[in-house]
Amino acid sequence: MANPKTTEPTETPKKRKETVIISQFHYTDVLLQEVEDAWAMHTYKNYISLIIITLICAFFSWREASTHKMTLAVLFAVVGIGCLAAIIASFININKKKNAALKQFHDAYHGKGFEYVITIEGNRIRSYKDGAAGVDMRKNDIRGTFESERFFVFQLTGEQLLPLKKDAFVKGNIENCRTYVPQLKR
Repeated sequence: MANPKTTEPTETPKKRKETVIISQFHYTDVLLQEVEDAWAMHTYKNYISLIIITLICAFFSWREASTHKMTLAVLFAVVGIGCLAAIIASFININKKKNAALKQFHDAYHGKGFEYVITIEGNRIRSYKDGAAGVDMRKNDIRGTFESERFFVFQLTGEQLLPLKKDAFVKGNIENCRTYVPQLKR
């Protein structure tokens, strides 16, 4: 009689997601102000092309009006005025959002701030404020990045900003942040 072979199932070792980045720092009103100012400047830079279009429209409106081509001049003027109105409305909206974020932060934390821990583990991005869970998102929720003097900031969906202080890495470094989402333009 043949002895039946007992085969033990071969276990494949679980791949552990290694934490790529951990940043821990005390987040205060002053630091939030820097992040919000950098966000506003980053957003303003996006309007440079719109400003250039406005200037071109203004130039052609002036030029075409002087040669009696009124239809084209009116069209350029309307486009230029529309662009200018959009720029002004956006600047006002950005400043309102920035000031509201600063006021809300100050009111919520009474000017004392909180201990902020941000971990990036594989495709997961998590933040903790004074030990309590905050943001829990995936890598594909990142819409963009920008930097200030002291921060590298991930722009997340829902207009959330996730700042990592450049000198507060417990694990990883600023280069890891820059290469985390290489397909995004900064």
